[in-house]
Amino acid sequence: MYIQEIQVEIKSKADKDEIFEEMSFLTHYYRGNGQSQGRIESQYIAGSKIICLPFTLEKDSLDRKYNNFYTDRQREKIEQLCDTKIQIKTVGKTCETYNSACNCKKSDFYILITNYITIESPICCGTCHQSVPLYRLPKYADHGYAPILSWESNYISCDTLQMNCEVGERWASNQMEDLKSTLTKQGLKICRTLESLTHTPVYYYLHNYSKYKGDELSRTCPGCNSNWGLQAPLHDRYDFKCDQCRLVSTLSGFS
Repeated sequence: MYIQEIQVEIKSKADKDEIFEEMSFLTHYYRGNGQSQGRIESQYIAGSKIICLPFTLEKDSLDRKYNNFYTDRQREKIEQLCDTKIQIKTVGKTCETYNSACNCKKSDFYILITNYITIESPICCGTCHQSVPLYRLPKYADHGYAPILSWESNYISCDTLQMNCEVGERWASNQMEDLKSTLTKQGLKICRTLESLTHTPVYYYLHNYSKYKGDELSRTCPGCNSNWGLQAPLHDRYDFKCDQCRLVSTLSGFS
């Protein structure tokens, strides 16, 4: 993943604390438009400059061509307050081998998936199994992707509870594993909407940590009871896939 530097130098009499807050709003809008990853950015004041260091999936994720109404409006507001232009540059990568996100011209299908430690996109390409930047998908709602990010936040909260074990573990696990849970229903609704917008199948990742007895691959799809065990794992990860219910899952204990 790439690390970007968003910088603005205050050349007016604007208050630094005010500009700092306005920059926080800008990074919030970048996040809502799928242009930046993660929920907390490093932001600081250095002399007359306000600097922020968000993560992005692509080098040009913060390019104006991907901006929506809110990011454009906020960027213009800050530039007017500071009487100067915002500068953006790539300053590094999270690991040397990282190249880019999904660059498939047409994905065979998508997967809605996340976990408690990742800051990748919650949409994964079914063809290359790389993150799909949200801004490359049709706008979901109100110029951005807030409903998708809401599900992502809810899922991460549940995954964190079940990993911590002490509080709400069983409830959180049920939310991730039960096809009829509120979390799963929220995710499936997103999948169906995205499928309609993209004209591409969208699968939902159903977590599995059950203590299944017997040949686990013989268990049937929880949605339609059809056989959904794969002969070989898809992308060395998914052991189950139901094309009718648009579900993928794994053997027990895989994380």
